[in-house]
Amino acid sequence: MFKVFGFVTKNNNLTHDEYRAGHVGYHNSFGRRLNNIRGYTLNVRSNQNITKDYKKSSLVKEISFNEPNEFDNQWNGYGQLMFDKFEDYITAKQPALDKAGPNGLELDDMVAKVGDDFEHLYSGSPFQFNVNETIIKPVMRPERKLFKVTQFVKKNEVLSEILFNSYLKGAYSESLSKMDGLQGLIINQRTSLDVMTNFFNPESECFSKAGVQRRERFYENWDIIIEYWFSNSDYFFSSRFNKNLLSFTKKFEEKYLKSSFYREVDETVAVIPKRDIPTDYYFR
Repeated sequence: MFKVFGFVTKNNNLTHDEYRAGHVGYHNSFGRRLNNIRGYTLNVRSNQNITKDYKKSSLVKEISFNEPNEFDNQWNGYGQLMFDKFEDYITAKQPALDKAGPNGLELDDMVAKVGDDFEHLYSGSPFQFNVNETIIKPVMRPERKLFKVTQFVKKNEVLSEILFNSYLKGAYSESLSKMDGLQGLIINQRTSLDVMTNFFNPESECFSKAGVQRRERFYENWDIIIEYWFSNSDYFFSSRFNKNLLSFTKKFEEKYLKSSFYREVDETVAVIPKRDIPTDYYFR
């Protein structure tokens, strides 16, 4: 599975909820039709602030440290695009043969433009990057909204990459995977692979000096995203702050993490992720 994240900041002319409506509605309707796409989810930052708006929000501050200032001014949501291979991702933005016409299916040029609404929906280009995905617990999505938490993590330089991965995906993840009400747990590690060249127009803001600086500033405080899905918020607060689990994770984080902080996001699934061998027919 080739997986790409794309973080976006809303256009200044839109409120956060107007951005949400435009992205979930119009933009997603074209994104889900990208050629050979195997999974597509949109995660919009929740109107609920997990560190302020819940009865036990103060607990989240106990497990957060080195959170960057004004972090939420740099993003409003992120999409996840999944393909079988890099080549499918690079060639995804082409006219799709899936538009009904008088003589059968026709090519739809608007798919290649992904709705052509970037200028109106976003402020600047998306921050798009490849991740190595590790599924600790497969996501089980019922027919209702789940409570989803995103943990932004940066590795402490004291530990080698190999050892850190072993510890993160070993004892740390194993302990978190046993939380009550947990419906899914996935680790996403950002890679240095260039997934923006040949996907965005060469004239895009992301290739300008200001665009590069804006993106690098966003990346400098984290390099891993851990996603948690819970049946509801009560499970998160009761399970994540279990005395034994809290004691173990705090020791790990203080020793091996440079920063760690949390956000709640609202997830919309446009194309259910399929990681098995692809079929030879249209499956969306």
